[in-house]
Amino acid sequence: MENKCADLRDTRFVLYEQLGIEDLCATEKFQDHSKETFDMILDTAEKLAVNEFAPVNSKGDEVGCVWENGIVKAPEAFHAPFQKYREGGWMSLSDAYEFGGQNAPVAVHFSSHELFFAANQSLTIYMGLTHSAGKVIEIYGTDGQKKRYMQPLYEGRYAGTMVLTEPQAGSDVGATRAKAVKNPDGTYSIVGGKIFISSGEHDLTENIVHLVLARIEGASEGTKGLSCFIIPKCRVNDDGTVGESNDISCSGIEHKMGIHGSATCVLNFGDNGMCRGELLGPEQRGIVVMFHMMNEERLQVGLQGLSQASTAYLHALDFARERKQGNQFGSKNFEQVPIITHPDVRRSLLWMKAYTEGLRALILYTVHCMDRESVCTDEAEKKKWQHIVGLLTPICKAYSTDKAFEVCATAIQVLGGYGYTKEYKVEQFARDCKITSIYEGTNGIQAIDLFGRKIRMENGAALQAVISEMKAAVKEAAEVQELALYAEEIGKSVSALEEISKFLLEKCSGDDAYLAYSWATPYLEIFGDIALGWMFIWQAKKACDNRAKSSEDEQFYAGKINTAKFYIGSLLPRVLGKIQAIRDYDRSFLTMGESIFVPS
Repeated sequence: MENKCADLRDTRFVLYEQLGIEDLCATEKFQDHSKETFDMILDTAEKLAVNEFAPVNSKGDEVGCVWENGIVKAPEAFHAPFQKYREGGWMSLSDAYEFGGQNAPVAVHFSSHELFFAANQSLTIYMGLTHSAGKVIEIYGTDGQKKRYMQPLYEGRYAGTMVLTEPQAGSDVGATRAKAVKNPDGTYSIVGGKIFISSGEHDLTENIVHLVLARIEGASEGTKGLSCFIIPKCRVNDDGTVGESNDISCSGIEHKMGIHGSATCVLNFGDNGMCRGELLGPEQRGIVVMFHMMNEERLQVGLQGLSQASTAYLHALDFARERKQGNQFGSKNFEQVPIITHPDVRRSLLWMKAYTEGLRALILYTVHCMDRESVCTDEAEKKKWQHIVGLLTPICKAYSTDKAFEVCATAIQVLGGYGYTKEYKVEQFARDCKITSIYEGTNGIQAIDLFGRKIRMENGAALQAVISEMKAAVKEAAEVQELALYAEEIGKSVSALEEISKFLLEKCSGDDAYLAYSWATPYLEIFGDIALGWMFIWQAKKACDNRAKSSEDEQFYAGKINTAKFYIGSLLPRVLGKIQAIRDYDRSFLTMGESIFVPS
C-alpha cells in the first residue's frame, strides 16, 4: 500500500483504445514515436514516481518548507528526486527537439505527470510552474529572452513562477497595484508586493524566473492596462551566467492545510529601488500573455486533483482488501471477512473508481485535442479542436478538483478511524487535494468562465462542437445491444444539456441575469456530470469491441463496462434533478437581503 500512484492499465486503455493516440505517430510531427516509445515513457515515469517521489512525500509533509531571514529551504529529501527528474528530461517531455524536448504528445506528458503528482504533489508543483513559464517565454519572448531564460527553464536549471495575486486584489487581477517604470536601457523598474506565490523562493534550482503582472506608469486601470514582465531572482548576463541579486525579497511563507513541501511565498519587488524586469510581449497585453500560462496550469491543476483521487482510491482499495471486520453479508458464520465484501464499502469503492477513471478520460481527451489540433492542416478542424479545449478547460479544472476531493474524503471513510490518522496516507491526500479547487482561479471563477464566456464563444460554436462529439459517441454505442439503453440515457442527458444551456443564456440577456449567474456553478457541475457520461459510454463501446476481439483482458473490459453502467445507471440520473432545479427558477435568491447573513 505504501507507494500506490495511478492505474497505468486504465491510462493505457484511455490513450490507446479510447483515444487511439497511436494515430498521431503517422503524422510528421510525431513520426519518431510509437506505442513502444510511449510505453517506455510511462514505465520509466512510474519507476521514478514510485521509487523516488513517493518515498519522500510524507517526509515533505512532516517537515515542510523552512523560511529564515528571507531564504526558503525546500524539504531536504526533495533535492535528490528533483535532480533525477531534471536529468531525465521530464520537464520538456512534450516540447520540440530544438528546445531540448522529446517532442512527445501532450497526452503522454500528462499521463506521466499524473504519476508524479500522485506520488508527491508538493514536489511536482515546482516542475509544473517551471514548464508553464518556459512555454510562455517560448511563445512571446524575444530571441534574447529565449536564450537567457527558456532553455534553463526547460532543463530545470531555473525554476519558474506565475506572480499575479496581491493582498488587496485577491482574484480581482485588474486591481493590481504593482508598478513598472521604464528605464533608458529598455528595462523596467518594478515595485510591488505579491502573495500566495507558489515556488516563489526555494533552494532547488540555481535561479528562479518570475513572470509578473504589473502596470506601467500611466497605463489604464483594470486588466487591460496590465503588462507581463520577466523578473529573475538573480539577473542573467548575456552569456547565460547568473549575476547579482535582483532586489526581490521573500518576507514569509504560508503555513497551509496541505502541500506543506511546496513553498507558498510572500514576495516584495523593489524595496530598495533596484528590481529590474523585462517586458514580455506587448505593453498592456499582460493578461493575454499570462492566459497562456494560466490555461496550461488550469489543466495541470485538474490533473493534480485527479492524481490525489487516483492514489487515494488505490490506497482505499488495498486497505479494503486487507482489513478484516464483520462477517459475510447474510451469513451466520462469524468468521471475519475483508471489508471489501460489505455492500456499502463496495459501493463506495465503485463510486471512487467511476469518478477517478471518468476524470482521467476527460482530462486526457482534452489534452489529446491539443495534440490533434497541433497536427491538423484543415483550418475548420483546427478551430474545432481549439474550441473543445477552450470549453472543457474550466470543467477539467473545476469539476475534476471538486470530485477529486470527494474521492479523497470517501477514501478516509473507507479506512474509518485509520483514515483519520497520519499512520495512513489518505488524510494527506485530502489535505493536499483541497488547494486544487482554490488556486489558478477558484472553481466559482471557472464556472463563470464556462457560463459567461466559453459557451458563448463565436455564437456557441464551442458548445456545439462538444455536443456534436457527445452525440457521435452516443450514436456509435447505441448500435451495441448491451449498451443501447445506456446510450439512450446519455442521449437524453445531452439533449437536456442543450436545452438548459439555451434556457440560461436567454435568462442572462434579461432582467434576471444576476439570478442566472448564481446558477453558474450548478451548471458547470451538470456539464461535468454529462461529460463523464459521454466518456463512459465511449469507453464502454470500446471495451465491448475489444473484448470481442480478445479474451486476454476479459476481466478488465468487464470492469470498464460495469463501471460505465454503474455511472450511467446509478449516478448520472441525479443530473436531471439538478437541471429541473434550475428550470424551476426559484427567485428566493433575489429576495434574500444581506440581513439574513447577520447572526441572530
